[in-house]
Amino acid sequence: MSSKFPFVLSKSQRGALIILLMGVLFLLTIQLTFQDNVSVDFDLAETNRYQQKLDSLRDHQPVAKVPSFRYNPNHLTDYQAYSIGISPQAFDRIERYRSEGNYFRSLAEFQKQSGVSDSLLAHLAPVLRFPQFKSSSQKNTPLVKQDLNTVDAAALQIVSGIGPTLSKRIVSYRNYLSGYSVPEQCYEVYGLDSATVKRLLTYFELKTPAQINRLNINTASLDQLTKLPYLGKEDARQIVTYRTRNQGITLAFLSELFADSPNKIERIKLYLY
Repeated sequence: MSSKFPFVLSKSQRGALIILLMGVLFLLTIQLTFQDNVSVDFDLAETNRYQQKLDSLRDHQPVAKVPSFRYNPNHLTDYQAYSIGISPQAFDRIERYRSEGNYFRSLAEFQKQSGVSDSLLAHLAPVLRFPQFKSSSQKNTPLVKQDLNTVDAAALQIVSGIGPTLSKRIVSYRNYLSGYSVPEQCYEVYGLDSATVKRLLTYFELKTPAQINRLNINTASLDQLTKLPYLGKEDARQIVTYRTRNQGITLAFLSELFADSPNKIERIKLYLY
């Protein structure tokens, strides 16, 4: 009886089997390598796409701009306040604080007096510039006001909101009036808003009286009356007509002539007696 097993391979068969197995391993190695390369290529492609999206978003991200200018809150105008986001109510509080002779020295003091929110204060911080005071005693030093009836136009430009044009206009109107008689006449200057006038009167006051040559209402000519401030040509004609018909006139007639303008009556009386 033969002792050989049916699955015993001959030497040549074993060699062929080894070659076959090596071929299979080689093919498997190639396949795995190919799959890895495809996977890597896919991952790199996805990564590149994501990176491009991130770069695009970053390019369109708004860049915060640091203002190249700053405002001194002690001279802030209503328009400047509006342009940097301060509400009219907050600006009124700022104006009231400054009109009392106070000065803002820090952000904390500015927020306390203006009442702006924390978020708005953070936005305003880079825009506001506070003056550096040498000592706290300066706060109690009274402001020495200049004479509004004698200063030149250049001196008026110390007031925030008053430039060369407005300063010349203030002086020209002063000359036309023969000097300011009351501070309220500054409100009559064309182009001066109430806030600017308030700032003006914190630096200037009337020390020298107006140089007015008052006219007699009964003897002044029509031409003289016409040239007076606050009197128009028709107003002057009515005065002359009335005094001619009634053989005289008193200042009381002005109350009838300008019944709807009591302030105008007081102004005209500055020039007539």
